[in-house]
Amino acid sequence: MKHYSPEMAQADLPEILMAVHQLKETIVITPTDASDAQAAVVMPKSEWEALRELAFLQQAPLPLPASRSVTEVEWG
Repeated sequence: MKHYSPEMAQADLPEILMAVHQLKETIVITPTDASDAQAAVVMPKSEWEALRELAFLQQAPLPLPASRSVTEVEWG
């Protein structure tokens, strides 16, 4: 994983996009006067979609609706 300052990322944007697209690299852009918590990450879209799906699957399941008894079911 490569790290860039915002200034370097701006200057090297074509190379960064090529690395992300062709080499499937992940790039971290961290402000020089800030902590790593304020960094931005550039990654392939396929990785982003996989992470979104994983986050969705790890969510707590929704409660199931109360089931109805057989006597409550309308038979038509």
